Amino acid sequence: MSGSSRTAPRDLGAVAVRLFERVATGESVELAVLSGVERCVLGQPAYALLERPVRLAWDGFGETRRTKATELSLAGMSERGLIRREVGDDAAEPAASLWSMSPELGIVQAAQRKPAYLVVTEVEGKKTRGLRFFAIGDQEQPVCGVVVEEPVALPTGSYKNVETLGPLGWMTRYRLVSEGQAVGILTDMALTPRQDRGGTYPYGIRRFQRPEGGAVVEAGISVVGAGSAARVRRFSAEQSDREVFAVKADVLHSLLGRLLATGAW
Repeated sequence: MSGSSRTAPRDLGAVAVRLFERVATGESVELAVLSGVERCVLGQPAYALLERPVRLAWDGFGETRRTKATELSLAGMSERGLIRREVGDDAAEPAASLWSMSPELGIVQAAQRKPAYLVVTEVEGKKTRGLRFFAIGDQEQPVCGVVVEEPVALPTGSYKNVETLGPLGWMTRYRLVSEGQAVGILTDMALTPRQDRGGTYPYGIRRFQRPEGGAVVEAGISVVGAGSAARVRRFSAEQSDREVFAVKADVLHSLLGRLLATGAW
């Protein structure tokens, strides 16, 4: 979440630039679907970004199984066009073979390595995987797109043996959208009613940003959705607003837009 050394779209190549141009016209661009094993093999830019059950499962996998899983994962991602083998000067040496990422996977990795800001969501009181949003940009254009990380079901027949791996088999979809689209996605999620016999479950949205040379700044809201309206409580790292107030859908949309763009309510 650093403000320095961010990756600009132009640094990712001409294809990546065109993907960002498509997003600027309002299009949502599919980037990748990755298993928990593949995310571990890629060594996500910040290992701490992996869900705790995924990290624990990978750490306890054992060296032999990790080596085999790495081989299978690299082969699978290669078949899907996410990575490509680059042969070094000495092709006879296995170590001389390197893997390069597709522009789509490169965008995912760049956004996670140095996000302009990070938004984390959760259903409070429930052990479920939530959406995460990684804003990507540079000094010239602070936010030129947002990578949405979304838990998804296992695609039929596309991933061998993954269903037996527990958290390492969790699937995650990545897509590139505009900041405005990200606000719309968050608004729709927050307005969704969440209630069962155990009670009502608020939807927590937390935004994190590290200004250049500064500490991480956190702000967020907790939303109880009711379809076309919601009850909202605001909070930050320094203080929590105990007041809960009712808002219509359009007001919530504006509130979330301001939260993402500025880190303020």
